Amino acid sequence: MGGVEPARGLFIPGWGATAVLYRQGLPEGWAGLELPSFRHGRGDFLAYRGRLADELVRRGAPLALAGHSMGGALALLAAVDQPALVERLILLSPAGLPLTKPMRASMVTFVRQVVRGRYPVGHLGRVVGRAVSAPVSALRLARTVHALDLTPELERFHDLGIPCAVVGCASDMLTPSNHCRALATLLAAEYREVDAPDGHIWPITQPQLLAAELSR
Repeated sequence: MGGVEPARGLFIPGWGATAVLYRQGLPEGWAGLELPSFRHGRGDFLAYRGRLADELVRRGAPLALAGHSMGGALALLAAVDQPALVERLILLSPAGLPLTKPMRASMVTFVRQVVRGRYPVGHLGRVVGRAVSAPVSALRLARTVHALDLTPELERFHDLGIPCAVVGCASDMLTPSNHCRALATLLAAEYREVDAPDGHIWPITQPQLLAAELSR
C-alpha cells in the first residue's frame, strides 16, 4: 500500500548507449538498466553479462527482458543462464550472430546520424564521452559484439519454454532483416518487423514504435 510498484520489465541498452536514450519509449512498468561504462567494463563482454545477471538476482522476481543490439544478446544470455528469472524476451535488432557490415562503415553511419540530429544533443555528449575516455575498451567491446556467435546458446534456448519475439527493422543495415530472421528461426521465436527510417537506431529515434513493441 502506497509503495512503488516493482518493474515488470527490464530494458537493456545497446553498445555505448545509456538507458536514458530509450526512456521515452519505455511503457509504464518498464525500467532501463544502466550498463557499465567502457572504462569500468574494460571492454570485457563478460562484465556486461555479469551486470545483468546481478540485477536479475537483486530484483528476485521473474521479469520480461528486452534489449536492443548488444542488449538483445545480453538478454538472451540472461534467459539461458537464469531462466527462472525471465518471463519473456523481446529482442530488438539484436546482436548474436556475426555481423557483416564493416565496423568502419558503421562509424560512417553514426557520424551521418549525428549530423542529421538523430540523437538528443545532451545525451550524445555522454555517449561520445564514454568512448573517447576509453577508446581501447570501446573498440574491444565493439569487436566482440561484431563477431558474436551465440548459436549454441540459441539452440539451448529451445528447451526453456520462454516466449520470445525478435523485432527487425526494414531499413537496418547493421542487423538486417535476414540476420534477425535467422536469429528468430534458431530461437523458434516470433518474428516481427517495423518500418522505420533510421535503421539500427530505431528504438532510440522512434519511441512510439519501441513502446508498441514492448506493450505487445
